[in-house]
Amino acid sequence: MQNPSRAIHAGFTVCPGCDLLLEHIRTSTDHTAVCPRCGSRLYRARRDAVTKTLALSLTGLLLYLPANFMTLLTFDVLGTSSSTTIFASSLSMFAQHQFIVGVVVMLTGLVFPLCTLSLLFAVSLGLHLDRQWPWMPVLLRWHHHLTEWAMQDVFLIGVFVTIIKMSHSATIESGTGLFCFIGLVLVTIAAQSAIDYPLFWSRLDRGGPPPMPPAGAGTAREAGLMACHTCGRVMAASDEQGARCPRCGGQVHLRRADSIGRTWALVITAIIFTFPANLLPIMEVEYLGVPDRNTIMDGIIYFFHEGSYGIGAIILTASILVPLFKILGMILILLSIHFRWQGWLRHKSLMFRFIQFIGRWSMLDIFVIALLCALVRFGYLSTVNVAPAALYFTGVVLATMFSAINFDPRLLWDAAAQAPQEMQETTYATASSS
Repeated sequence: MQNPSRAIHAGFTVCPGCDLLLEHIRTSTDHTAVCPRCGSRLYRARRDAVTKTLALSLTGLLLYLPANFMTLLTFDVLGTSSSTTIFASSLSMFAQHQFIVGVVVMLTGLVFPLCTLSLLFAVSLGLHLDRQWPWMPVLLRWHHHLTEWAMQDVFLIGVFVTIIKMSHSATIESGTGLFCFIGLVLVTIAAQSAIDYPLFWSRLDRGGPPPMPPAGAGTAREAGLMACHTCGRVMAASDEQGARCPRCGGQVHLRRADSIGRTWALVITAIIFTFPANLLPIMEVEYLGVPDRNTIMDGIIYFFHEGSYGIGAIILTASILVPLFKILGMILILLSIHFRWQGWLRHKSLMFRFIQFIGRWSMLDIFVIALLCALVRFGYLSTVNVAPAALYFTGVVLATMFSAINFDPRLLWDAAAQAPQEMQETTYATASSS
């Protein structure tokens, strides 16, 4: 859902994925310009972007309170009913003494969605009034960073999974909060789709024109330039760590410092957490006082046995295949950089962007457990509690997401470009020694 960073200027464009310098192409409305080398999206013009973003973000803010604090679902088992809200579900992990998981669920399900809508409304309102308040670039920068952590759309899928999972054992009634929550998710997605980042940033830019690249330069680095990965502002290259973008105030770097080392550390952390996350039980169901602990795979098998093949496939993909794909994909990319592999660079760039996109969807299982822990509280009859694997599974999700955030995709192209030069130097050294 989050658009990639871009650098759009009057004369040239810098690709955020491979650092390629390109002539600026002014696309017509709702048409997309992409990098011819790595396929990254460079620009997509939107019609009435400011007005639409303002209206949609305001609508989302109006829906936020009823969506999160009104009754979401009510379960009835043998005359005993239990209901919950999104807010209560987000707090259920704290009642289970899973404080780390509880903080993650609270932030991704409640706090960050509110922050993104509020920041977007404030910035679009200022632009609609044709104002340039000093705090607007800072708010837009924070919105850029928080968007992928606002997971209310994943939470909604978790609600549907919970309904299907419990449809055979309880009578389920939908509350007003459910319809408001569906509306909130749809409006938020529409607001994220309506925003035109290059347009917003260009209207907030108070600096002078960017330096022009010298003739014949292929990449921004070769031209002595670097682009901010938050707002796309181009400036003279500097090896100084901690340099600030003059437009958004974010840190700017020619290449991310220690990107490879940090990414390796996070990928290895995800691998370590994967084993207890899949081998230990993630949920405990007490039925008539008899506890039954289930792993992630047990839940998937349950849905297939019940004939809910679609839901089973969704959980299998989100909880097993997606984390595995992210880990293996990042390892392949890191090895490509280490060994200077030149093949399939465009496909590896596409794979990395896909890893960025799907990373958040692995939280689906955690949201389902939070909902079940809040709803299935029928005392001796039936109770759902969280089990130890939930903590490790949350660790896998966070580690893989942070690994993609810390990785600099330009290094993939840098390494491939260095390979021919190293081969030539090796050949020359061999010939000289002969």
